[in-house]
Amino acid sequence: MKLPNWRSLLVPTAIIVAAAGLACGTAFAQAGSDAEEAQNSANPDLWPSMGQNLALDRNSKLTQINTKTVKHLQMVWSQSTGALRGQEGQPIVVNVGGKPMMYFVSAWPNIVQALDLSDPDHPVEVWNYLKKTDRDLSAVPRACCDTVNRGLNYADGKVFFNTLDGYLIALDAMTGKVDWEVKHAYPDHGETVTNAPLIANGKVIVGFGGDEFAARGRVEAYDLATGKLDWRYWDNGTDEEIGLTPETNKANPQFGTAGQNTGMTYPGDEWKRGGGAAWAWYSYDPELKLVYYGSGNPGLWSPSYRCGANPPTQEACNSGKYDNKWSMTLFARNVDTGKVVWAYQMTPFDQWDYDGVNEPILVDMKIDGRTRKTLVHFDRNGFAYVLDRTNGDLLEAHKYVTVNWAEKVDMKTGRPVKVYEHSPLMVNQMAQACPSAMGGKDQQPASVDPKDPQIFYVPTNNWCMQDTPQTRTSMQQGVVYVFANVYMYEDKAGVSGRVKAFNVVTGKTVWDVPDKYPNWGGTLNTNGGLVFYGSLGGDFRALDRKTGRILWSRKLGSGIIGNPISYEIKGHQYVSILAGIGGWIGLPVTAGLDMNDKYGAIGATAMAKATGLTKIPQGGALYTFRLED
Repeated sequence: MKLPNWRSLLVPTAIIVAAAGLACGTAFAQAGSDAEEAQNSANPDLWPSMGQNLALDRNSKLTQINTKTVKHLQMVWSQSTGALRGQEGQPIVVNVGGKPMMYFVSAWPNIVQALDLSDPDHPVEVWNYLKKTDRDLSAVPRACCDTVNRGLNYADGKVFFNTLDGYLIALDAMTGKVDWEVKHAYPDHGETVTNAPLIANGKVIVGFGGDEFAARGRVEAYDLATGKLDWRYWDNGTDEEIGLTPETNKANPQFGTAGQNTGMTYPGDEWKRGGGAAWAWYSYDPELKLVYYGSGNPGLWSPSYRCGANPPTQEACNSGKYDNKWSMTLFARNVDTGKVVWAYQMTPFDQWDYDGVNEPILVDMKIDGRTRKTLVHFDRNGFAYVLDRTNGDLLEAHKYVTVNWAEKVDMKTGRPVKVYEHSPLMVNQMAQACPSAMGGKDQQPASVDPKDPQIFYVPTNNWCMQDTPQTRTSMQQGVVYVFANVYMYEDKAGVSGRVKAFNVVTGKTVWDVPDKYPNWGGTLNTNGGLVFYGSLGGDFRALDRKTGRILWSRKLGSGIIGNPISYEIKGHQYVSILAGIGGWIGLPVTAGLDMNDKYGAIGATAMAKATGLTKIPQGGALYTFRLED
């Protein structure tokens, strides 16, 4: 299938909008979407968006299921997703047409299901949707880290979701009919989509993945009512292409400013394959009108090719001249214009694949006696960052797992103090580093109770790696663009995952729960004093928030990489979780890879073999629990 040149697309060709009433409808959507989301999120009976709310705190105010009653929790129903592999997302629960409705989307081929929860113990599927035309099957082998999906969103009577092969689709929430669709990512350019779209101020914000296939990251905003493109910016390139302005980083010019084309700090034209894709989670502050997200790794994993120094020494490559901006960066963009208000690069000149895409959680907390509007981010590089979300001030940066690639983060410059012994650089020269490329935490979301804003409930990976850069053999987009042999192993034998309560101000772990299996799913914290999460071994658990003690556990039909939600209907509180092995760590199983190849799936086969994931059956399903009568 021949695709149009996306660089020339100003308005998606699939959208035909009548001129009459367009301006009025657009204005209504912009005025209404934030208010609707705020109203839905304030209702503890619902779970209306990815993290329950735009702040992504994943906190449920419900208390019926609590530390005393959780022992009576029982499964009441389950539903297949229609896909063999698992999902790194969660359902949503909203009121539509006076009915409580649940929506969820599967991994590839991205089947959407709508369940009527009027009888919450016996849900009825009222429609399902699968796009059957113009599908691009080449997206499947180009999905770097499995064909997962992180969920969908709801606003203005529509359900919005992405397909792996690059479509953003708006469905009528009552009928499942297509309202509009646009093609915004192209697998032949290395671009595939696994993230959920963000709804903010009448716009649908989307990105894609593909750093391992030489994609060039960008983020786009589409009009919620019509699908018309509002703005598009890249995460590398010229100042104009990125959206930098003279006001960008005004409070922190040391992080980089406009006027120097800092987004081109690559040798030659390497920035055109510079990665930096925003493939995971987005949050939004409706008062500040700022959209927050993190960008991915800067293209190939053989770092000397991203350094123009001759010879490429550690000192020269890490001087700041070749930071490969703006990969590994937390962005704050104005929702109306897309312009960058502030940007902070966590891992300049990345040498480990420490993607910065993990969730930016918004919470207000006291630091040094002053209440700050903060953004908290547990990065793959092993540091937990706290920034002022109004201007990008760096307030805290603490190690939350074993980290040896850096001594610390210099709080004045914001730059990590690297340990070159653990920094891969030259071709065929191995370096050991902790954490592994999968990070101290990958995309699996943490959670926090806004009333206790310093304590976060964090699912962590506990692995190190040996990384050997390889010779680059290709420079073509859409072709594997890694060029490294990576072997991953447990930081502590027999413990590959932990869930911990972590204080982001003091940098201290309050408690942690070790696990033989990796924790690739997110956490849910509740006002009933609980933390819910799932293990890749298939164990769905409830912990005491104060102590970390396991109060309840059930074995599900497959490994869990999804995120729990909670809602209440007709006087009963429910907890739902998507199960099904998958993701980067599960890819060796779902793709049937050779487990004797320790470098397979960029190091994942060694971890899958060591932790026994080969014994975990496949199968995507949604499980729902409530207290027994």
